[in-house]
Amino acid sequence: MFFEVSVNLISRKQSPDTRIPRVTTTLGEADRRRDAWIPMEKTRQELVAKATCPPGSYKPDLDMLTMPGILLDEEFEDEIGEPIVLCCREARDNCNKTKNFNLTPNERRLKELIQIGAYGAAINHTAMLLSLQGQGRGRQGCQTVHTPQTLHLWYIRLTMLIKIKSLAVAQAEAQPFSQLEKPDIFYQYYPEVYGTRTGSMASFSFRLLLAELPMHCGKPKESLRRLFSAWAAIKKMLNNLRQGLCEDGSSAIELSELDRTESLKFWMSREAKVIYSIINCACVVKDYGLAMELLSHLNEREDAPKHILLSALGRLNLQTGNIAGAEICFNEAYLYGSSGVRELVDRGLLAVAQNNFEEACACFQRANALEPSNVMILNNLGVSLYHDGRLQEAIQVIEATISSHPVDTLPESLILNLCSLYDLQSSKKGIMRKFALLRQISKYSADAPTTILEKLYG
Repeated sequence: MFFEVSVNLISRKQSPDTRIPRVTTTLGEADRRRDAWIPMEKTRQELVAKATCPPGSYKPDLDMLTMPGILLDEEFEDEIGEPIVLCCREARDNCNKTKNFNLTPNERRLKELIQIGAYGAAINHTAMLLSLQGQGRGRQGCQTVHTPQTLHLWYIRLTMLIKIKSLAVAQAEAQPFSQLEKPDIFYQYYPEVYGTRTGSMASFSFRLLLAELPMHCGKPKESLRRLFSAWAAIKKMLNNLRQGLCEDGSSAIELSELDRTESLKFWMSREAKVIYSIINCACVVKDYGLAMELLSHLNEREDAPKHILLSALGRLNLQTGNIAGAEICFNEAYLYGSSGVRELVDRGLLAVAQNNFEEACACFQRANALEPSNVMILNNLGVSLYHDGRLQEAIQVIEATISSHPVDTLPESLILNLCSLYDLQSSKKGIMRKFALLRQISKYSADAPTTILEKLYG
């Protein structure tokens, strides 16, 4: 039996940014700052060689090129849709509707597919869009031309593959990108298109996704290695800015004091995102000492949201069983102005750790009154009600949560908890109620969450 209390140390978005970047003719400071990245030495040498060779004479080393391709397409709709079709007509209708989107591939329809939860169809749609760019099925290992648009399509595709837990395909298709350090990922590689523009065509979100992918595939130590490598690059960029240079260490552009200050703030923000990812990864490998050290490191910053970080540190202490340490962190967080909701959730989690489920229910109910749309609070309330011996109330709370958040907030723990509660209520009726749950979800989302399919068919 599985029940999960949602701790939420670090919040992460559930869906990718589906905006497709456009090539602009004029480069602003914000664009330059966003694209900045330090290429590794071998990449830098290749970029210099490309820039200094006579036109048409440059012959790249194929090992230094990024040559992706679709390994599997048009399989996901059937793979995910079949169990839905077996149990409910509504799901079949939804899946049939999504097929209409595939007739003419374009960016707008890709966004619509993601918005309605048709993740399998969205993956198929990215395959068609990438095929139009020469990066489709059977093209892995072939030379190609990259643009910000194609790289963003790959980011969306890999994010969707991870979301539906098709991790083997995600890992295989991500392999050619490595860590986005090859020369043809940089604007400098295409001077005939981008002129003197420099920096990475791949988004920072794509870099983080590729760094975190091994963690999803059961290799968290590899993710830690990649994340620390990204952190080292960012620290070098920050050091360059503080020494009066540009992020990549060049002095070709004279930054104004205002631009330099903005760049420092921008890259410190990105550094924090990498540290958050390292903390999450450290928790996966149960290196709580590293996670606590990094939270403390973030807390030392002048602009740090101390009440949030101390609260997260307290929740991390709860995960390690250090209830006294957690209480100290929570009390200190309140001194820095912790919000009412966060304080109530912290106290509720503390009560759960102390097996005081009546108090936990009271805390989560009060937090829910202040923030009724917070799914994490409602999930914790349901778990606490169950442990307090109020099984039917727990089911009602989680069912109501799913009904009121049909599309954009269906965390795996919520589905798993409700399925487990159904099993406890009645083994015979439990399976029927799980099918009813799947039918309800299918009215709003073309693809059912993988977790409930595993519960039904695992």
